[in-house]
Amino acid sequence: MLQRRVLVLYLQKALKPTLAIEELTTSVIEKKEMDWRKKNNDIDCGVFTMRHMETYKGEKTPRVTGFGKEDEVNNKETSQLHLLRHIYLSKIILSEHNIHCEKIIKKANAFDKRPDKERYMRDLENRIPARMSAYFGKQL
Repeated sequence: MLQRRVLVLYLQKALKPTLAIEELTTSVIEKKEMDWRKKNNDIDCGVFTMRHMETYKGEKTPRVTGFGKEDEVNNKETSQLHLLRHIYLSKIILSEHNIHCEKIIKKANAFDKRPDKERYMRDLENRIPARMSAYFGKQL
């Protein structure tokens, strides 16, 4: 697996080489099957990963993430993902390690004083793809 080799090379260069890093090159990787695994959501992989890390306690038994199964016909997952995005984003922005925290809070306060903020927020679904395409220089 190329990804594993790249990870090993990175760890060997970034850290002091150890037996554990060397064993990683030949270790067996198990793909865990989880009842809440998603096939139709490529957008929230970071949220799923963070929730996964948050609920992992080192045991091999299935962990409780709170996610429903993909085939459930309801908006439970949508509201869960929305809440988790808010929680993780707040923690990142307000972290003492975020060197841009003050600047972001000032911008948020300035935005909060805008009279047209509700209209602006409704149009975000159209604005975000255009801004990302402009920022990354390609159509997303």
